Amino acid sequence: MKRYSLVLTLISLLLAACSGPRTYAEKEEFHTDSRHSRNFAATAEPACEAARRVLLRDGYIVEDRAEHNLIGAKEFQIEENRHAILRLYVTCGQHASGSTLFVTATEEHFDVKTSRQSTSIGVPLVSPISISSKSEVDNQVKIRGETVTNKDFYERFYRAVQQELGR
Repeated sequence: MKRYSLVLTLISLLLAACSGPRTYAEKEEFHTDSRHSRNFAATAEPACEAARRVLLRDGYIVEDRAEHNLIGAKEFQIEENRHAILRLYVTCGQHASGSTLFVTATEEHFDVKTSRQSTSIGVPLVSPISISSKSEVDNQVKIRGETVTNKDFYERFYRAVQQELGR
């Protein structure tokens, strides 16, 4: 009996040690990460406008949200039935000596999946006639999405905003 409970305890400890955090929220530490914010000498309005122009100039579709908030989206064709969307979420905050751009980028990948349906209606005893139909529907299915963590990506964006502010 003691051996049985010892084995169960060891198995429970091993499973608990291997499972790790159950969600990403449990791992979130809210530490400051320089890739997601940058200070500029300009006030929030010109900094936000510069960010908007950088995105537009690079082919992004820009959606202005509330004041000093915008989202830029750009689609990339990977294969015939696969594409990705890169989105930049920009918030411009004012502070005493200028402004801060808070930027987060996400990348989402989609596949086009075809679903086939067939329907058949008929009454074999009453009439030998049956009606059938077949249809195919293409659906876009998100296969993965993640926050862009590449520091060089954010640095290129901030450099472009700084250049735009200098014009």
